[in-house]
This record gives sequence, C-alpha cells and structure tokens, in this order.
Amino acid sequence: MPEPNDALRAARQRLGSPSSPGQPMTRQELAEAVNTQVYRLTGKVTEIDANHIGKWERGDIRWPAAHYRQALRHVLDVDSDLELGFRRRGDGCTTNSVDRRTYLGTTLGVGVGIALARKHRAAATEEPDDELLASITSPTESYRRMEASVSSQHLAPAAEGHLRLLKRVVRAKLHAPRGFAALSEVAGFSAWIAADRGDTALARARYQESVRFAESARNPLLVSYMMGSLGHFAVEIGDPHQGVRLLDKAARQLDKSSPVAARAWLASLRAVAFGALRDRAAMSEALTAAERLADRRPGQAQWPWMFAFTSAKVARYQCSALAKYGDLSAARNVYSTTVPSMTAPKPQALVKIEYALLLAEKGHHDEAAELGAQALWVGKQYDSERIVSHVRTLRSKLPDHSREVEDLDQMLTTLYDEDQW
Repeated sequence: MPEPNDALRAARQRLGSPSSPGQPMTRQELAEAVNTQVYRLTGKVTEIDANHIGKWERGDIRWPAAHYRQALRHVLDVDSDLELGFRRRGDGCTTNSVDRRTYLGTTLGVGVGIALARKHRAAATEEPDDELLASITSPTESYRRMEASVSSQHLAPAAEGHLRLLKRVVRAKLHAPRGFAALSEVAGFSAWIAADRGDTALARARYQESVRFAESARNPLLVSYMMGSLGHFAVEIGDPHQGVRLLDKAARQLDKSSPVAARAWLASLRAVAFGALRDRAAMSEALTAAERLADRRPGQAQWPWMFAFTSAKVARYQCSALAKYGDLSAARNVYSTTVPSMTAPKPQALVKIEYALLLAEKGHHDEAAELGAQALWVGKQYDSERIVSHVRTLRSKLPDHSREVEDLDQMLTTLYDEDQW
C-alpha cells in the first residue's frame, strides 16, 4: 500500500487559494499553477489536473518527472524534492551525502552548509538560465495571489520595482523569448495594479509594453492575452469602440490549436464590450460562445491564464455585459446567482457597483445606494480607486433625501476627512 505524501499535501495547504482568500489552495489550483510554471520554464504544454496531484499526495507516484518537480519547488517555494516528500524508490541517506553534509556543517557552520547543499541540489537539476528564469518569475505569481487581499497601493511599488529589475536582467542575461515572456507577464500585472489605483495613463502604457514584450517573445497566445487585456481596459474606461477593435486583433492571434480557455475568455470580454455599445445581437452571440467553451478540457494548460476559465467566470462577465446593456431583469437573475459564489472582495465589489449603476438608471435608487455603500467599503479597505471612482459616478446618478443615499454620502465624505498614513 503506498505511503501518503503528507509533506506535499501540507505544502499545498500552506499556500493560500488565489480565488478564495483564507482557504488553502485546492488540488486543481495547484495543478494549474504547475502547468503554468512548466510552460514558463520549458515551453511545454502539460495537462496535469487534480487527479495527478491526488496521485502524488497519496503516494501512488513517488517520483514525478523532473519538470514537474522543478515547477512544484517554485510554486510551493521549497528548496528540494525531499521537502516535497519525493524520493526515488529505495533512496536513502548514502555515505557520500552524509560526509558532504558533515563536512559543510563542521567547516562552514550549519546554516551555511545547509544553504550550500541546497544550492548544489538545485544546480544539479536545473540549467543556470532555468534557475534564473524561475527566480524572476516567482514574485509575479506571489503578487497575483496577494492582489485579492492586499492593497494595490502597497503592491504597486513592489510590482514596478520588479518590472525595472526584470528589464535589466532580460537585457543582460535573458535576451531571449522566455525572458521577454516573463517581462510581458509582469508588465501586464503592473498595468492591472495601475488601473486599480486609477492611474489610467500608466495602466495604458504598461499594457502597451506587455503587448510589445509578448511580440518579442514570439508567442501569439501571450500576445492575444495582453492585447485582450488592453481591449477590456479600454472598455472599462469608457472607450468600447476601441475596446472591440483591440479584442478583434487579439482574436486574430488565435487558431484552432489555441486553448478553449483563451477563446472563452475573449468571447466574454467581447460580450462586455458589445453590452457597452448596446449591441444586443453581438452581445448574445459572444455570451453563447463563451458558455459553450467554458469548462471544456479543464485540465488543459491555461498559461498565461493563471487558473481555469470556468462557467462561473463566464457568469461574472455575463452580469457585467447585461448591466452595461441595460437589461435589468436578466442582470438581476444572473446577479442573484453570481455574487454569492464570489469570495474575492474586489471582484465582488466591482460586480455590485456595475449592477448598482443599472439599478440607479432604472429608478431603484435606494437599492443602488445600499450596494454602492457595500462596494465603497471594499474600495476603501483595499485602496481601490477603480471601485471608489465607480461609486462616485453612481452617486451622481442618485437623488438626495433618502436614508440610503445619506449613508452613502457620509461614507464618501470620510474619504476626504480621514487621516492617511
């Protein structure tokens, strides 16, 4: 009977879920993160899923392939395969390994000896460029996980500093497609953080950089992802015509071999853009395509999508599209099922404020003001100027003289009265 790999299970559970703050990472989330890291490091498309992770944790497979072990070490932030509970069948502690560790520990000190031993093990399994690439991409993944629960104001300097460092490293050491792909990813993340802080000029510049770096990486899928992100950004800041143009360019980067997640995601973004343009037929067609593609081949590698694009995510974009289009009845139905299932505070607040804007337009002022107050609390909590700005827009569409509106006014007033530090 196989011996359970408790070390791997514990390492996974220590790493928080990116989609459910406060919860441990699920097996499927770990599988998707490993697929992403393998692609970053090797260019290989892998399709491990929760079942594979289960086999490793149950001990059914004691020694996964080298590229999986390498990816797991970086995703779970450990230094050796042994810390993940992996060992070759029959492996034990050899005389040579004992002598080496004893020598290092006694002549250099225990701490230095352990550090050098770890370095030796890593060097034995990784090429220098692979190790450097993994080191410079790991922070981006950590920042993505933190984004759901850490203020954008605090993350922004770290993301911008990492981008500056990465530009120097790529210019000096990794002037190759994989280096440019890493640059594209961190530039895209910096753009997202800048947009959340309300700095639209910086966000646009960073998205444009991310597209150029993706083109230098000669990776059409990455170009599509960054071009699509720029298109959605254009829609969100009130330029849906340019948004559709950019989303069309992103779609032309894809072919039949592209992951279904890519096509489902782009279809969802197009639905939102057509909703903003009040084009019912095009919006419905895009939503139908997204719903048809979502959840297909869930084990397929999703890079540069960090996690699987599911029907639940399609529903989130559907709610946004319907709210922008102005269909209150349909938006209410989707909203009532979508929001309770969302655990990340900022995405949930954005859905609430989009729906609240539609309610205000249709004359449901008290309900809109109450949702606006809920969203504003999150915006203040996470320093999200994107959310706060939407709430200000909502307030301009509401009348005076109701308790709910007065409560919202009081919350907005505190934005100018509270001490900041």
